[in-house]
Amino acid sequence: MGRNRAGFTLLEVTLVLLIFSVMLALLLPRLRDPGRVELEAQSKRLAQTFRWLRSEAVMNGVSYQLNFDLDQQRYWVSPVEGEGTDLAEFAHEVGSLARGTQLQSPVGMVDVVLPTLAGKVAQGQIYTMFYPDGTVDMTVIHMANGRDAYTLYLNPMNGRLKVVPGYHEVEYAG
Repeated sequence: MGRNRAGFTLLEVTLVLLIFSVMLALLLPRLRDPGRVELEAQSKRLAQTFRWLRSEAVMNGVSYQLNFDLDQQRYWVSPVEGEGTDLAEFAHEVGSLARGTQLQSPVGMVDVVLPTLAGKVAQGQIYTMFYPDGTVDMTVIHMANGRDAYTLYLNPMNGRLKVVPGYHEVEYAG
């Protein structure tokens, strides 16, 4: 009667170790650099804010502003003055977006580009308009953490903010 052997062959163990090594090599750099993770998270959060604000402008038939304070490294949402929006009701509806999002160092906005309105702004305050018809001011936002950068730019074809790694100058056809 033959012995029933339990256990793994050398080939199986080697294959498992190889897979584990590849996964570790891909994940370890991300775990070691919290600034990069935070940069990516903040970039995605700002892109989601763009999507939400565009939808709100269309659904409510009201124009909104996404305000950027490059000196204080923060952004917030506000209604456009004179459109009859009750500020208390607005603050309740949008919650923390009305109070603003403060970017934490080392992540920050390098500049905001509004090609058709103000050009490139690297300090002070500027805003992007969201209109009830679904249009949004052409906007390019460069965010960085000192080593890595992301470019967030408005895709004029669908009105969505696209997020791409790196600092890129975006040219809009005029």
